[in-house]
Amino acid sequence: MAECLKRMGAWSPWCTGMAVLVASQIAVAQDKVPAGEAGGEEGQPVYETEDTVVTGTRTEKRRLDSPVKTQLIGHEEIEQKQAFNLAEALDETTGVRVEDNCQNCGFTQVRLNGLEGKYTQILIDGRPVVSSLAGVYLLEQIPSEMIERIEVVKGGGSALYGGNAVAGVLNIITRRPSLNFGAVSLQGGAVGLGAVDSRFSADGGLVNEHKTLALHVFGSAQAREPWDQNDDGFSEIGMLRSVSVGAESYFRPSSSTDLALKFQVLREHRRGGDHLDRPEHDAAIAESIHTMRYGGELRFKHEVSPLFDYEVGYGIAFTERNSYYGAGGDVDVPDLPETPAGWDKDHPYQPFVDAYQQKQGAYKAYGRTKNPLHTGDAVANFTYEALGKQVVTAGFQFLVDNLDDYFPGYDWKTEDTYTDFAGFVQHDWEFAGWGESILGVRVDKHSEMDKPAVSPRVALMFKPLSGLRLRTSFSTGFRAPQVFDEDLHITIIGGQGQITTNDPGLGPEKSYSVAQQVEYSTNLAHGWSLRAGLNGFFSLIRNQFVLDEQDDPNTPDAIEFVRKNRGRATVYGAEAEIHARWKRLLELNAGWTWERARNAEPDPDFNSKTVYRTPETYGYLEALLWPVGGLEIRTSLDVTGPMDVPHYAGFISENALERSPWFFDWDLGVSYTHSFSDHIYIKPFLNARNLLNSYQDDFDTGPNRDAGYIYGPRMPRSLWAGVKCGF
Repeated sequence: MAECLKRMGAWSPWCTGMAVLVASQIAVAQDKVPAGEAGGEEGQPVYETEDTVVTGTRTEKRRLDSPVKTQLIGHEEIEQKQAFNLAEALDETTGVRVEDNCQNCGFTQVRLNGLEGKYTQILIDGRPVVSSLAGVYLLEQIPSEMIERIEVVKGGGSALYGGNAVAGVLNIITRRPSLNFGAVSLQGGAVGLGAVDSRFSADGGLVNEHKTLALHVFGSAQAREPWDQNDDGFSEIGMLRSVSVGAESYFRPSSSTDLALKFQVLREHRRGGDHLDRPEHDAAIAESIHTMRYGGELRFKHEVSPLFDYEVGYGIAFTERNSYYGAGGDVDVPDLPETPAGWDKDHPYQPFVDAYQQKQGAYKAYGRTKNPLHTGDAVANFTYEALGKQVVTAGFQFLVDNLDDYFPGYDWKTEDTYTDFAGFVQHDWEFAGWGESILGVRVDKHSEMDKPAVSPRVALMFKPLSGLRLRTSFSTGFRAPQVFDEDLHITIIGGQGQITTNDPGLGPEKSYSVAQQVEYSTNLAHGWSLRAGLNGFFSLIRNQFVLDEQDDPNTPDAIEFVRKNRGRATVYGAEAEIHARWKRLLELNAGWTWERARNAEPDPDFNSKTVYRTPETYGYLEALLWPVGGLEIRTSLDVTGPMDVPHYAGFISENALERSPWFFDWDLGVSYTHSFSDHIYIKPFLNARNLLNSYQDDFDTGPNRDAGYIYGPRMPRSLWAGVKCGF
C-alpha cells in the first residue's frame, strides 16, 4: 500500500482530504446504527427499496411487478464485484457489454443487445444530464460510491426519455442514506501484472434523528500507469489520473415534501501513445485529454394527496476539455552539413523544411471544447380507481446543449446550441390482479429537426400463475442529427485531424423495437430461491447516420467527413438468465445472449453488412459463496464469441475485416469482513481478473498502427489487493 500511495504522487492530498472528510462525518455522527439493523456482514446501512425500479414507468414499482422488463444492479452486487466505477459495475449483466475502443485514450462504450454506445441514453436519477461529449469517457468517471443502483431498460425509450434512447436507457440512481455510515477504501493493482493502478475511495452518510435531513458525501481518486502489451513503446492501456468528489443533500420539511440538492466535480487526465514523458507534440502518437466536469441539480417533490403528486427540477452539467489528438511530432531535425559538399545543391534546405512542416502538423492537433448542458422538467402523477388502479403520468422537459469546439491549428471552430422541448403522457392501468398495460407517447421538437419527433410505446404484462410474468412491449426511439456525436474522439492513423459536418438534408434516425419476455420466480424447499427468464427482441433502425469521406485536397492535415442517412439496420435475438440462491451461503447467476445485427447496405470499406464488434453469442457464469463468518468468495467467467472487427490500413498495407477468437475471462475475488464493537468493520480483499489472460494478441505496432483495432476483454491478467474499513 505504501508503494501505491507513493505512485499516487500529487493525487495523494486529495486522498488524505477525503479520508479526513469521512472521518469527520464519523466523529460528528450522533445517531448510531441500532443493533440488528446493519445490512450484511459489513455493517453497511440498509438502503430503502433496493428491489424497487422506476425507469420503466417513471413510477416506483417492485422489479418483479414492473410491466416493463428492467434489469437491476444493486449496491450490494456492486460491492461484491469490487467495482471501482460504472464500467466495472456493468460487468456480468445479460445483454450488456462494455468495451474498450482505443489503445491511446481508452474510450469505452456500453452496448445493449449489440447496438453501439451512441444508441444508449445514459440517465442520472432519470434525467438526461450526460451530453454526447461527456459520454465519451463517462463509464470510467462515475465512481461506485455515487451509485445506489443501476437500472437497465432495453428497446426504444424515447417515449419517456427523448433522443438517443434507441437501444435503451441506462439509469444511474444515486445513493440516499437512511442511516449514518462511513467507509474508506484503498487498493493497489498490477495491470498486466506490471503497470501500477492505485485507487482510493471514500463516502459517508449522515441522517438526523427525525429522518428529515440526510447528507451523502463521496470521493475517489485513481492513478493508473500505461501498459504496453507488445513492448513496442506504444500503450495498449493508457495513463489515467482522476479525482471525483460530490455531495448530495436531502431535506423533508414535511411528510409530503422533499427537496434534493446535488453537486459533483470531476478532474481527469488521460493519455496514451508513446513517449508519455514528453509534451504531446513531441510524440509519434499522442491522445491526451484534460477534463473538468461540474454538475449540479435541484429537485422538489410534493405529494399533495395519495391521488396526486408532482416534482420539478433543474440540472446543469458543464464539461470543459483540453485535448490533443495528433501524430508525427517525434522529428529529428537534421544537422547542418560540415562542408558545402554535403548539401543538396538543388534543394539545400529541403531536409529542414520537411522536418519543420511535420512538426507544424503536430502542433495543430491541440483543441479546446466547452459544453454546458441545461436540463429542466416537471412531472405529475394522477392516480384513481376505475376498473382497477390507473395512473396517468404527464410531464414537460427541456434541454439546452451548447457546444463550443475550437481547433486553431486547423482553423476549425464549431459554435452550436441544440435545444429540445418535449411533452409526454403515459397511462398505466392495472386492469386486473393478473394484468397491467402501459400506453404512452412523447413529442420532441429538436432544433436540428424540421418536424417534431413522435415516439409512442405500448407494454402489456400478464400474471397467469403465481410467480410467472409475461411481458410484451413495442417501443420507439430517435436520434437527432447533431454535429457532435463522439466526433471529437479520433483514433489516429497518420496524424491527420478529422472534421465532420452534417449533410444539408440529414434527418433523424428512428427505431422500432418489439420484445417478449417470460419470467418465473419462486421459493423452493430447503431455503432455495429461483428466478429465470427468457427474452426475445427485435429492433429496426431507419435512416442510419453514416460518415461519408469527402476529403478536401487543399487541406492535407485534415480529413473531411459528411454525416448522411443511409439505409436501415436490424438487430434481433434472444437472451436467457437464471438466478438461484441458497440461504446466505450460495448464489449462482448466469446469462446468455444470442443476437444477429445486420445493415441493409454493405459498408463501403469492407463490403460487409455485419454490424461490427457485435459477437453473435456471449454470456457469463457467476458464483458467490459465504462459507463461514465474514468470508466471501466470488468467481465469474465472461465468455465472448467471435465477431467481425474492422482493421484499417496503416500498420497493415490495406483495410481488412478480421474475425476475433473466443475469449474466456475468468475472475476470482476473496474478501473477509471482521466486525468490531459499535458496528465498525475492516475488510481486506483480493481480486484477480482475467486469470487465463484471455486477451487480444495481435495489436498493431509502431506509429502507423490503427489504435481502434482493439477488441475482447478490457483488461489483461491483473491483480488488485486492498482494504476497506468503516461503520
